[in-house]
Amino acid sequence: KLILQKPKKWQLVLLAILILLLAACSWTLANARTVRDWYILATYTPPKAISDLAKTDTMTSYAKKLFYVNEPQLENKQQFAAQCPNGAEQTYVIGCYHSGDNGIYLLNIHNTQLNGIIPVTAAYEMLHAGYARLSSGDKSKLDKQMWSFYKKNITSAEIKQQMAAYAKTEPGEQYDELYSVLATEVMNLPVTLENHYRLYFTNRKYIVQMYINYQSAFTNRQKAIAADDAQLAVLKSQISSNEAELTNIKASIDSEQSILTASKNSGNINAYNNGVPNYNDLVDQYNSIVNQTKSEIDEYNVLVTKRNSLAFAEQQLVQALNASPQQTITKN
Repeated sequence: KLILQKPKKWQLVLLAILILLLAACSWTLANARTVRDWYILATYTPPKAISDLAKTDTMTSYAKKLFYVNEPQLENKQQFAAQCPNGAEQTYVIGCYHSGDNGIYLLNIHNTQLNGIIPVTAAYEMLHAGYARLSSGDKSKLDKQMWSFYKKNITSAEIKQQMAAYAKTEPGEQYDELYSVLATEVMNLPVTLENHYRLYFTNRKYIVQMYINYQSAFTNRQKAIAADDAQLAVLKSQISSNEAELTNIKASIDSEQSILTASKNSGNINAYNNGVPNYNDLVDQYNSIVNQTKSEIDEYNVLVTKRNSLAFAEQQLVQALNASPQQTITKN
């Protein structure tokens, strides 16, 4: 006959503890990200510069959570270059997100003409963390909406160049990048996307305006340099044309001078007198073109100085974005 003994009280307590431990372990495994988030946020105090970025970007509580979980860091060029890869040709990396919420790194840029670039970059990188946490279903739905809008509505050369660069450096990540691009660089979005980004920002358009403002530091100079280059090309062509014409006129003057000298030496005063007006007209024409050419050369030199000054200023902006500290800037 099988006799079952009644478990003792301490055994019941031990069993209950084991059950609770097993339940806790199971919950922890199922909610590892939640636990990790809780631990990081409980032990991390954002520096003022970082909390100021979150405030400037009008981040919601959820966006701040994503931002702070990555313990964002503002770094100098040498530190930043060690954390973030180089960009494609004609692009500069000024921020990066390490997948799995393993860090957000931002290049600390001090050029006042680029005010706003750090907050915009902070928002851009935080959105990578946001995209990573979307469900596969939400990603699929958003990807279709974003790509359709991008193909039909985006005309910005800067954004198209940016997406083309990402296609080279991060193949297969076009939607992840576009998710950040649209939110931080495009003012007017479809209602569905606008509503979606309210998950992260209370005033998304303020971020876009910062992007537009610092981007104009480049585009305005580039347009001015292009206009100067076009004007320089016209002046150079005119100067070259004048110089060719002066060569021809000088040859005619020399020829007329020889005829006048021969007439004078032979005592043919009538021929000499008849030839003087034509000779003088050629001299006047030559001197007029010389004066015009001198004026054009002066204008050309002034414009070259102005153009190179703009180019140098643009190079300084580029250098501020370049995380390779050993590079130098040279004037044209």
